[in-house]
Amino acid sequence: MMKEWILPVLWACTSSLGFGLIYGMRTKKLLFTGLGGALTWLAYLVAERHGVHLAAACAGAAALGTLYSEIMARVLKTPVTVFVIPVNIPMIPGGALFYSLLGLMQKDVSTFVERGLYAVIVCGSMALGIFAATILFRVVRDAPKSFKRRSKA
Repeated sequence: MMKEWILPVLWACTSSLGFGLIYGMRTKKLLFTGLGGALTWLAYLVAERHGVHLAAACAGAAALGTLYSEIMARVLKTPVTVFVIPVNIPMIPGGALFYSLLGLMQKDVSTFVERGLYAVIVCGSMALGIFAATILFRVVRDAPKSFKRRSKA
């Protein structure tokens, strides 16, 4: 339990906190950034443990992290990017990118392709999840304004 759930979530929280510090966050915002990183990684772990495909798990976790970021940005009156980037940092496949390029340098084509494809799938899924969550949030946020305009016409 400790190695499978608690430690990975704590490391994700720590990595988000670290990137929050790099961006110059202070106090409350930094705490919520760490919490968002932990939430994002926990969502990924839950999806992975339930047999969800890698691409769907990454997209769903990134979407959840982005929705969390959108909400916290409104609550704390901060630009969304201040939260979106650090909250989704734990999902970035740094190891896969490293080993893919190492395979390229060592002329090990199978490692390069395998690890590179994994990194592309994860990054593409994350981008799709972030995009979908941002669009969904804005549609829901702007829906009341749209209905008011239509009723006046």
